[in-house]
Amino acid sequence: MRSPPVGTIYLLKRAELAVRSCMEVALAEFGLTPAQFLMLYRLRDTTEPSGADIAREIGVRPQSIFQIVRPLEQKGLLKREPRPGHRTILHTRLTPAGRELVDNALRVAGRFEAEVLARVGRDQLLGLQETLGQLLASAEKHELHPNSTRARASTPLIAQGARHRAPFIKRVRPG
Repeated sequence: MRSPPVGTIYLLKRAELAVRSCMEVALAEFGLTPAQFLMLYRLRDTTEPSGADIAREIGVRPQSIFQIVRPLEQKGLLKREPRPGHRTILHTRLTPAGRELVDNALRVAGRFEAEVLARVGRDQLLGLQETLGQLLASAEKHELHPNSTRARASTPLIAQGARHRAPFIKRVRPG
């Protein structure tokens, strides 16, 4: 059996970047970035997830979610409220204006997807979707995935909050 060509993941990334570039132009009409659009899209079908949940869903770090949320909240497209019984966990939901905007943006995104995939046959498209689903599942189970046990175990101690100093760092003693 022949092995897959080297560069399949590279080609997938290039396709993702090309699609993202087109989506940036299409979403500019709505004043949205692709990350903001993904967030609004996920909120459309989800009931009040936390910021960390959304970050995982759209592929950003939980620490970065505020930079995506804040402009949307300022525009009145979403609302964040403390979760009952957990004042530190904020749940995010779409406002009616946010739902209307994401529905309009979805029409544009759907038109773009139809145009880009117009030359791909139905069977090819179904095969591509199946293959991408398998790739996603395989990557999420891989030991290098951030949610894997090995990846968490190999995180540098400093990132885990340990009081670790590298041997080459000179310690300065007071006085």
